[in-house]
Formats: sequence, C-alpha cells, structure tokens
Amino acid sequence: MDFESFFQAATGCRPYRYQARIARDGLPAAVTTPTGTGKTGVILAWLWRLLYGPGPAVTPRRLIYALPPGRLADNAAAQARDWLARLELTEQVSLHVVMGPWGEDLGDWRENMHRPAIVIGNTDAVVSKALNRGYGIGRALSPIDFGLVTNGAQWIIDEARLCPQATATLRRLAEWAEGVPIAEPFGLTLLSSLTETAPVGVGAGERAGELASRLAARRTIRRVPAEPGDYRAVARLAAERHRPGTMTLVVLNTVAAAQEVHRQLRGEGVTCTLLHPRLRGIERAARLADIAAPGDMIVITAQVAEGLDQSAAVLVTEAAPWPAVVQRAGRCNRDGAVQDAELWWLPPGRDHQDCHAACAELNRLEGMAVTSEDLAARAVPSGPQHVAAIGRDEFAELFDTASAVDAGPYLRDGDDPDVELAWATWTPGPDGAPDPEVRYPPAEYRCRVPIGDVLLLAGQRPVWRFDRSANRSTRLGEYPGTPPRPLELLLVNAMDGGYDQETGVDPAASGPVPDCPQLLTPDEIAERAAAEAAVPVDAPRPWQSLAEHSDQVRDQAAALLTVLAPRVSPDAARATIVAAHLHDAGKAHPLWQDALCALAGESEAAAVEAGRPWAKSGRNGRLEFAGGVGFRHELASLLLLDGPLAVLLAASPDPDLTRYLVLAHHGLLRVQVRDVIESAVAPHGAAPPPAFGLAQGVKTPIPAIFGQPATTLLTDLAQFGQFGQDGGGTWRQTVLRLLARYGPFTLAYLETIVRIADWRASGGKDLPAESGSGQSR
Repeated sequence: MDFESFFQAATGCRPYRYQARIARDGLPAAVTTPTGTGKTGVILAWLWRLLYGPGPAVTPRRLIYALPPGRLADNAAAQARDWLARLELTEQVSLHVVMGPWGEDLGDWRENMHRPAIVIGNTDAVVSKALNRGYGIGRALSPIDFGLVTNGAQWIIDEARLCPQATATLRRLAEWAEGVPIAEPFGLTLLSSLTETAPVGVGAGERAGELASRLAARRTIRRVPAEPGDYRAVARLAAERHRPGTMTLVVLNTVAAAQEVHRQLRGEGVTCTLLHPRLRGIERAARLADIAAPGDMIVITAQVAEGLDQSAAVLVTEAAPWPAVVQRAGRCNRDGAVQDAELWWLPPGRDHQDCHAACAELNRLEGMAVTSEDLAARAVPSGPQHVAAIGRDEFAELFDTASAVDAGPYLRDGDDPDVELAWATWTPGPDGAPDPEVRYPPAEYRCRVPIGDVLLLAGQRPVWRFDRSANRSTRLGEYPGTPPRPLELLLVNAMDGGYDQETGVDPAASGPVPDCPQLLTPDEIAERAAAEAAVPVDAPRPWQSLAEHSDQVRDQAAALLTVLAPRVSPDAARATIVAAHLHDAGKAHPLWQDALCALAGESEAAAVEAGRPWAKSGRNGRLEFAGGVGFRHELASLLLLDGPLAVLLAASPDPDLTRYLVLAHHGLLRVQVRDVIESAVAPHGAAPPPAFGLAQGVKTPIPAIFGQPATTLLTDLAQFGQFGQDGGGTWRQTVLRLLARYGPFTLAYLETIVRIADWRASGGKDLPAESGSGQSR
C-alpha cells in the first residue's frame, strides 16, 4: 500500500506534503508545522515506513510519543486507536498509554517486543523509562522499559519548548546512542507548531484550501479589564462574551484557578464543563466526549487546552510562557470559520517571571487581529530555562536500579512531581488498611496529584501506600522522611472523601466518593467467582519441570534474536541464549523446591514430590521459604554456575555476560546484591553475611539438572563484597567491564531478551515468527 492510500484509509483525508515527505525520507531531527495541520499524523508516516518502507533495520519498531507535562494523552491515544482500527492493525501493533486505561497499560508492547508498538505518555513518565527509573512501575520492571525505549525506539517530543528539561536529557541520550553500541536504531524528533518562519511545502492537493483557511484564521487580542487573579471577573467575562451555539474556552495556569472560575460560573447558573489533569480518567473521558461534540458550551481548563482539537469562537486565558500562548491561541478560531474571533487575556494570578515578556507582547498586540503564524513569528523570550545536563557518570549510576540516585532533576520540568491517587473500597484490616494483596484499581479510576497536595490531603484523612519491604499497607506519613515516589499509586477509602466528581481532588470534599472500584484479594476474587459461577475458577494447571521450562525459554530467546536481528555479535547472541537456558538453575535448590511443592494439593502431593525439580507449580500461591528468608533463586543460579555447574558456561562465548543475564533475569539483582552490600565495610577476611537465605560456606545438595549429575553447592558470596584479590574479582567490577564492552543500551537490551523470553515461555506463547515482526512488505 502506498503512503497516500495508507493515510487516507486511516484518517479519511489525504496527507499533507510534509507528512508524505516524512514517510518517504524518515523522521528528521525537527518537524515544524502550523497549528492544526495534523502533527499527530506523523505517527502514520512512521508506521508506514515500518510496515511498507525500509522496515525495522532502519525505522525503529517502537514509537515513543511524549507529551508536555500536564497535557492529557487521551486525544492522541484516541486518534492512534482509531487509526489502527481503520487499518485493521489493532492485533499487530500494540498501543500502550503510560498510566492510561487498563486495557492499554498491560504487557503486550513488552511481551511482543518484536512487533510494532506505539507508546504515549507525558514526558516525566516516559523519559523516566529512558533513565532506568520508570515512574509508576517497580524497579524490577525498569530495566525492561529502559531496554525497549532506547533500542528500537523512535522518540517524538510534542512541543519540546514546553518541556526543555526532558528534551535536553533525551538529546544527550541520542548523542550517546550514536557513539556507543546499540542493538536497534534510536531516533529523536522534536515536533512543534512554533516556528520563526512559515514552513514551506506543508500543503498538498485539495487540502491546500483547508490549510490556507487555517493559516488565515485570525483572532482579535484584548486585555481583560481586571486585576491578575480576579477569577470572578474572568468568569463574568466568559459568560458575557459567550456566543450561543459555539464553544468558549477558558484556560487557566493552575487547577485551583480553573476550579474557582468553574465555581463562579456554576454559581451564576451558567452551564459549563471543567477539564484538568486532577480528574479521574472516568470523568475526563466523559468530558472529552462532550467537548468533542459540536455544541453550545463554556469549557474551563487548566494545562490541557493545548491538546484539544476543537475550535473556540472566544478564548479567555491567563498569560503564560510564549510557546504556550501560541498553542492556546491556536484553539481560538482553529478552523478559520469565525469572522470576529476574540482572544482575551490577563496576567497570571501569581507572579511568574517567565510570563513577563509574554504580557508585554500581548499588550503591544492590543486590538490587533493576528494569525497563529503572526504569533509564532514573534521572538518573545520564554524566560530563563535552567536545565540540568546529565553526565556520563550520572547516567552510569542510573543503570544500577538499586542505587539511590534520583533521575528527577534530569526529566522534570516542574518543581513538584505527581503521584497517582485513587479512591476505592476494600475489606479493611484492623487499622483500616487494605490487604497487601489487593488488586489495584484500573488507571481510569486514578488521577495525578502533586506530592505537596497529596500530603495536605493525608493530613486530614488516611492515605495508604504499599510498603514493599514490610509487605503491608501503611499510612502516608507513618514513616517521616519517606515522601511518596513520583507516580507512586496511593489509595484513599471512598468513604473518607477528598474528591468531587465535578471539580476533582478537593480536601474539603466530604465522602463518600461515588463510582469507585472495590479492591479484592485473589482469595476474595476466587470466592466471588465461585459463588457466581458455582464452579471452581482456578482449575489446577499442569506442573512444569525445570528442564521443560528451561528449554522453552532458550527457544523463545533464540527465536526473538532471529526475528529482531539486532546489531549484536554472534558471540553476544549465543551467550544470551545460554543464559536463557540456565537462568532458573537456582530453582533446583531445596529451599525453593520445598516452598513450591508445598503449594500442591493433598491428592497430588506424592506425585509432585517424586517429580522434583519443578519450575512452575500447577496452583497459584505465595512461596513461603523455610526460616522466613527472602530466597532469590536467581542468586542461587549464579552461584551454581560459578561452582559445581561451571562446565555449563563452556557453551557461552562470553561467560560473564551469561552470568550477568542469569542474575538479572528478575530485575532485582543486577549491579548489586543488596543483602550483602554491608560486607564492603566488613573487616578484611571476615565472612560475608547471609544473602537471601544463602549463607557463606554452607553445603547444599543439588539434584541432577541440565544433563549434569547430582552435586553439592558450596555457597561462596565473596564476589559481592570487597573480598576479591585487590578488589578485582567483585561482582560490581564484572558488571562495569560488561558495560564498557557492550554499553548500557545493548546490555539492557540483552537483559530484556532473556526476561521477555521467560515471560513468553511462562505464558505459553508461540515462538515469535517473522510474520509478527511488522514487515508486511
């Protein structure tokens, strides 16, 4: 299919000339185009090149679409979802909305890493993945996302001037990707409607008239006759200037200001809609649907107006940095259909140094009718942009997910990071806490809230967080000095209030909060389903031997490497396949086997005991290890390969790479083995302390596995402290040598191959085939 037919099938329109040029030549470092000319459509240009153009050898197989802070991903995601459906590609191309609806926040884009994927999210959430500190996910998952958003990833930053810090960081990573090994292509494009000169060659064919209409669209600029922060006057002006049958758009710089204008309008009996990032997804979706339908309405927004595609006859806005002003102005008379469109503005309610130049420029434009290009062509300072430049040393430290290095300074363009907050009901524990095993609410029941605001909320009602170290839910503030992590999910009981369906998060709102999910434990889910269906819901699955699972993971890894054809040496690929085969050797340890076999039902216990060693049980359940230790089988796997099973490493052309991939295959033990970090300061010659249930010098019988006879493991933890000769044999130094040889991007990619192969084998997935790679030529 040629690109024009492909684009028209997806959108119903022919592409603009610049979109066709991108499909032909690829995404450049920057794309600038007038507002309203289909910026998001470059996704289709990328997808066509992947499916029908040069393919994944040149075009990265994943598109990472990054939106400025506060911008809602809903519209971009809805467009992408609709395009994929029209092209009948929904099953072939994964759509992942970071922190998005439940059905688009699962693992397909990871588990099907060989297929095309579109990942959409705000810069803080997606750029954190590129720094190995994925916001909103556990540290065990971060290395996988790091591997996937750097190797085989085409980044597009929408309106880069609105997110200078994240843009600067990604630019640095793009520079490094050109000078270090990388397994699949990496690209970065800055997408913007802000340009000092009108772009050339945007129009095409019959769309030239549509483009001309948009470029000629004007709006007259006037100052609101009120003092900064007079939101009563803003509400009154919006009501007075509103034209029946059209949309009036009111854009404020803060959620609190938008809520105040909304209260003022509702108090006067005016019908209006409030939209901002502090609303739950279910409320946002309903309001976006209302806004998308042409009609008579006043829409009050905070931060998200720049992402709306609708056209307003009247726009009332607080002044903002000039790039945001141009973006907001583009929503006024967007389609060029209004002859006398109005743009009213007033200075922001709080002193913003970066808005002074914008206010001065708007004053100079008083009474003038201007186009979007008139505004974009004006050289207006946007205020000082202080960005933190990430260095190679800081980036190397971030590779270690167990380190305490904070990625925030290198990706956040705001002062106060957000958390996710959800209201729900649950069966309360003795102190009212949710059970640690409850299934968390889907993303549509969550909203993003600045950490400072949620701390205020927590001062008036219990706000619950899950403490992984204690395996229980604790109240926020129970442990002073441990503030929430960025995009950490926090829970509030629906009966405790703090949320209003009309206005969003509000500490003054008393409960109960309606339309909240009920959180259930796995046992409660099973009991409820059994009662409703009157049949068992968790029928036993076949137990899987260690040998069978290991062979399946090896085959999955080999197939992934064949289909992906990454830029890695044959030796590195072979070492990865060996690691995939040996990754679970440590499950043969009696501690692990005893815990797994304890899950067997009474009728199958004898057969299960006789069939050891197993890799997978036939029943769900939490493994309880003898002595209450937190046993890590991947550490036992490494110790076996360093000891009695060392002969198996002979199949690996790079034994250290294989050893690393074996230890790292659950994402928790990689550069450090945290249980024994303290051994670095132990007296010289002292024995390392126990690590994850494994004690120095202990002998443990190991059954016959991988064609090797039964043997004995003599636990030796010396490499995880400063016990090697002159410190040269420590595990950390082994990893540093691997990083020097392969680079962080490729090392994480090979780590991802092993882990995804494990996932696919555990899930019973077919081996990936060439037909699933996205090459449909």
